[in-house]
Amino acid sequence: MATRPVTRDPSWVTLTEACVILGVSASTVRRWGDTGMVRTFVTPGGHRRFSRAGLDALLPDRPSARPSLADLGETPGRMTRGYRRATEDGAPGLAWLADLDDAQRERFRGFGRGIVASLMAALDSDDERTRTRRLGEAQDACGEYGRIAGREGLGVITLADTFLRFRRPFLDQLAAVARRREFDATATSTLIAEANAALDGLLLATLRGWEQAITAGAGLTRTVPTSRSDQ
Repeated sequence: MATRPVTRDPSWVTLTEACVILGVSASTVRRWGDTGMVRTFVTPGGHRRFSRAGLDALLPDRPSARPSLADLGETPGRMTRGYRRATEDGAPGLAWLADLDDAQRERFRGFGRGIVASLMAALDSDDERTRTRRLGEAQDACGEYGRIAGREGLGVITLADTFLRFRRPFLDQLAAVARRREFDATATSTLIAEANAALDGLLLATLRGWEQAITAGAGLTRTVPTSRSDQ
């Protein structure tokens, strides 16, 4: 069986060479390879090689040149208002929210604002450590959100539905930002893919927090009515 040449083939370069070509960090090149922005393969010895043609295609308008969302004025507050309007316009309200008192409602909203701020900071960072730290903050907040929901007696289906009501408008708002700011197709698809991956982790953190509260017996007494889907 023919094997792919892996050494001194000018059409495939090492990680170090890819970093020099693009002028970005190794973690950024790896991330672009993982998301499919650059074709890669792994040698029998376990070393990654990157397509030289794919790297060259990124040079004119590579995603690292995408302006910061914060610098463009896309603040967490603006994003929150945008997806809240989309949620209110596109779907019926969440019935359980109406049964919360003002303090409870503000507590949930406070966690929501913190989650959005940390998520946007993670998406905006090219530094892997900063991204990991800010995503960790968002996951911690989601975990606490889930624990509070469990203690308040919120059912898991209603909790998941609440998260999904946030997810779609949030992604729609990111796509709208990309269109408004004229991001190229690669930058847009990468931004949405990274947001989707981050949101998957946030949903799992929320459900784990809810499960911890229920397992501890803190959510046995219901103070918030459940939807029919929870019964």
